[in-house]
Amino acid sequence: MTYSYGADLALMDLPKLREILLSGGIERPGWEAEQIAKASQNEAARKNLAQRRASGEPLAYVLGEWDFYGITFKVTPDVLIPRADTELLAELAIGWAVGVPVPVRVLDLCCGSGCLGVALAHNISCDLTLADLSRAALEIAAMNCKGLPSVKTLCCDALKPPPKKLPGFDLLVCNPPYIARDEWGSLDFSVTGYEPRMALDGGENGLTFYEAIAGQWHTALTPGGRAAFEVGYTQAGQVCDILRENGFSGIEVFKDLSGIERVVTGIASK
Repeated sequence: MTYSYGADLALMDLPKLREILLSGGIERPGWEAEQIAKASQNEAARKNLAQRRASGEPLAYVLGEWDFYGITFKVTPDVLIPRADTELLAELAIGWAVGVPVPVRVLDLCCGSGCLGVALAHNISCDLTLADLSRAALEIAAMNCKGLPSVKTLCCDALKPPPKKLPGFDLLVCNPPYIARDEWGSLDFSVTGYEPRMALDGGENGLTFYEAIAGQWHTALTPGGRAAFEVGYTQAGQVCDILRENGFSGIEVFKDLSGIERVVTGIASK
């Protein structure tokens, strides 16, 4: 992350910030104190940021930004915090784009901050559409793609059929809500108390969005186009079945660095 801060950085009272963070049980108070110190030149503002963090607010929301795939993204409580787990999907998608005639037509569905699509746009030549039901999230996504050519935003419901005027996409990437209702109570309060529920709630069994997107949004793909999803740690087999039942072929599962089946992909019928 990068910050603009002045000569008073040397005067910042890191021990006091660290003490505030320690009082909240923060695991890496020294490192987080440094990040907060860099975020503001104002002593009172820095103290306020540290107090927010000590109360349990995620550091990404306290700072107002977070890194993903080497890019710093603006984040607010209107969007899910980008996570390192999702970088696997970005990396794979960039690889899949090789060999596709440029510009690659990419749809980032349930885009949130836009981190997936924007990461692709920084690494491949593409026409990118960022789509989400939340207009507040789309405003953040639009800020995160400033300076990039050929980017559109689209407010739409992933649980409903795609708008008819959409172009055919070569690649659909999606990190949908996939938390099952009975899992909600087991999540950490730093998630349930701060991050947007609509970006997490995957319905009764956590599969609602996969079923709707595979069943309806395949029509937004070109013949032979690819859909790729992040999935929960127990969901890969079920999502493979959903894609298969909806006519996708070439279905594959990819594991993250922890050995968890994290990405499922399939190719639309020709």
